[in-house]
Amino acid sequence: MPNQRFRRNGRGFIAWLCVPLLLASFLFAGCDQLQRLLDPLPSEDGEAANIGFIYTTPNRNNSRYGAELAVNESNEEGGVRGTPIELVPHGIPTQRLLSENVSDTEYVAGITEELITKDGVTAIAGPNRSTHAVIVGEIAQRYGIPMITTGATNPRVTAAGKFVFMAAFTDDFQGKVMAQFAVEDLEAKTAAVLTHAGDVYSEGLSKTFIANFTSYGGEVVAEQFYMAGDTDFNAQLTAITEATPDVVFSTGFIPELPLVVRQAREEIGITATFLGGDSWDNPGLIPEAGSAVDGSFFSSPFSVKADPDDLGEDAQRFISAYTGMFNEAPDGGAALGYDAVRLLVQAMRRAPDLEPTAIRDQIAATSDYSGATLISGYDENRHTSKSAAINHIVDGEVQFYKLIEP
Repeated sequence: MPNQRFRRNGRGFIAWLCVPLLLASFLFAGCDQLQRLLDPLPSEDGEAANIGFIYTTPNRNNSRYGAELAVNESNEEGGVRGTPIELVPHGIPTQRLLSENVSDTEYVAGITEELITKDGVTAIAGPNRSTHAVIVGEIAQRYGIPMITTGATNPRVTAAGKFVFMAAFTDDFQGKVMAQFAVEDLEAKTAAVLTHAGDVYSEGLSKTFIANFTSYGGEVVAEQFYMAGDTDFNAQLTAITEATPDVVFSTGFIPELPLVVRQAREEIGITATFLGGDSWDNPGLIPEAGSAVDGSFFSSPFSVKADPDDLGEDAQRFISAYTGMFNEAPDGGAALGYDAVRLLVQAMRRAPDLEPTAIRDQIAATSDYSGATLISGYDENRHTSKSAAINHIVDGEVQFYKLIEP
């Protein structure tokens, strides 16, 4: 648990983060819309249904924007039986924590405890990283607080117990999708895998890809690892280029991921096609990696450029509302932030009261949810069944390539 000074610093960081968000919202949304976004719906007894929201910052602010849109829309619809919904956000400044040699595990545990014991949240949405979601899930389960992750995809996320659910697909699914795509669409016979060591998501997705790639007849000719904060990948990339793979599957994050691809292309001369999972669906990737990522493919739970018939009417409304409020098109992170909150709100509305167990039971009973993405329901592990979009980076832009159904 962080000490009091540490927690004050965390809250100070979030307060600092909110300043540009408020300014951006003012510019893009207009005064009236901004006021509706920031002021909770009034209730007769002054109470609100608080939903905690946990996300990594600054690269996943888009997931928070999606959540804010969901809260705004829900309150315009009357909240939950006349009770307003209030988002209580907490960011995880991963790069600052790394630079200050502060344990993100301790930090995440601290803000989760604070959301539950101090802020009195009714439920939690997020976080987006599986490594963090495992920690949050254990605490939410201990307190009996329902939780729906946003971008977290490792199947272990829900292992803590029956109060923990996912809004994204699992790595078991997207690892298989990318392996099959590599073999059947790209006709790859060999692959190298580059993994962010010690991260639940990266290690899990790499293992799933390897298992499926070999089952489809491919051969993994190199497996390399790096650590958070590394900036020199010469040794790993040299080993990969000597193995001459057809594709390189890289499962890391910003800031290491753009450096990896740039060094591979510009310094080592690797020409193999790069593939990635949904961690590549990050607005900071192309600005930081530049033309080095051109030609790469990655999976995502959502694509604004998918066929309108595949998206559905609710997704089209989400795209229109999000673009109108934030003056930019939503990506997978924004879609999952929106869906996690909407799933919680709908469960609250169906529940006989706002007791955690009643809400949990209604999340489990979710059927044919339609929002930014589609969720048919939850299985016994509280995992979703949903499609994956494969995106292609062409001339510095993310283009939709194909949709893979579960």
